[in-house]
Amino acid sequence: MPEINDTDVQSSLDAIAKEFDIQFSKERKWQIVRGTVSRTLKSAAKVVRRRSQLTPSNQSPSPPQHRWRLPIELVEQIIDHLYDDFQTLRSCAVLCHGLVSYARRYLFHTVVIREDNFVDCVSLFVRNPHLAEHVRDVYFEGDGKPFESLQALLNGDKPPKILRVFALVLAPRLPNVVRLTMKDIPFDQNIVAMFAPHFPRVFSLSLFDCWFRCNADLDNLIKNHPLIHTMRCGRLCSRYGASDQDFSIQPGPALTMRSLKVTEAYSPSPLTLMPWLVTHINPETLIYTLYRLSQVAKLNHTITGYPSLRHLHVILYHWRKSDTREVIDCPQAMALVPSYPPNLVTLTLDAKLHSLLLAVHALAQLDPHAFVRLKTVNITAHLLAEDVEAVALEAWAGMDQTLSVLLSLGAVNFTNACNDAAHIEDGAAAIIARLPVLNVRRVLSFSPKKLRE
Repeated sequence: MPEINDTDVQSSLDAIAKEFDIQFSKERKWQIVRGTVSRTLKSAAKVVRRRSQLTPSNQSPSPPQHRWRLPIELVEQIIDHLYDDFQTLRSCAVLCHGLVSYARRYLFHTVVIREDNFVDCVSLFVRNPHLAEHVRDVYFEGDGKPFESLQALLNGDKPPKILRVFALVLAPRLPNVVRLTMKDIPFDQNIVAMFAPHFPRVFSLSLFDCWFRCNADLDNLIKNHPLIHTMRCGRLCSRYGASDQDFSIQPGPALTMRSLKVTEAYSPSPLTLMPWLVTHINPETLIYTLYRLSQVAKLNHTITGYPSLRHLHVILYHWRKSDTREVIDCPQAMALVPSYPPNLVTLTLDAKLHSLLLAVHALAQLDPHAFVRLKTVNITAHLLAEDVEAVALEAWAGMDQTLSVLLSLGAVNFTNACNDAAHIEDGAAAIIARLPVLNVRRVLSFSPKKLRE
């Protein structure tokens, strides 16, 4: 690691403080610490000299003792096992010099930058540029007023201070970031251009509660980072939309991605960007969150326009009681309609803790002709016998009949949604009793909750 010139570091901090009108905390008085260490080393040296004087001159020195050390591969496995135990990782980092580099990989893997800590982040990475090499995942949150900030940008004002510091000071110092999440950020053509040369390795982009000048700015933001293949988004809005006559730059052709996750809640805003976005991206995997029954029609309209869609993942949060009753009265409202010709091979329904009924009705309403290539069905739900029995037998029978005629289907996997695995056996027995044909085909499997990687 190259030596860092304290004078150059202080000059950089002074220039940043002057340009962005921020103040850094006073530098620690390292001279006091160094003096204490120096006195300790001198005392230890005196003890060694005294011991050597007490040793008889005619006595041969004892043979050197070989220190026992763990293999590097084993040390790496130990640190990898502690990847989410930050307190233990900090202890490892100060235990010995050999563990510092291994512990830093996880201690600085994920960095959260907000308005209350962005000054400290600048000070940290300017004074210790080697730490930035370990950062892979960045979460950046703006000032919480993206619409007001965008309006100010359109009126000729400067971007918010935290946004300028992140784009001009922190982003150039984080070259190895592969996952980038931004929240409450205003984007116009200038902000997009500020981010263009940075984060060259990012492949996963997440945007939440962001405002764009027009749709073309989002299109350029993605195209400026060609390695992006995974996108997560929610509550995105566009001030002027896709066809404002004041802008000569229009969005290009549709983007092909590996995965698109839409987590937008119900939004009454007429300026929402999401309807355009889902038609502008052609993903292989779509993860879509349903908060209410009216969104099922939006989901069907979206997936019918995805000819390359292979994997569909639908998240069913705790719906309102009125929507649930409507599904019970009219199960056809939960029917999923993919594009034709059928290409879906994986269907995942995440029912959380309360929506097993919705997942069963959705599977019971599948059109076998539209899912002839379906190979795997994954269901995440609360595998409790009482919840299984609360779903009508007609719904279970419809699910059993619909899935059993799919000759390509090879697995129906149930995963428990809670950490308690004591009730899985009883819940599985109740499900098996309600899916006799699938049980005979031996495609059913049950497993506890999977830990997040």
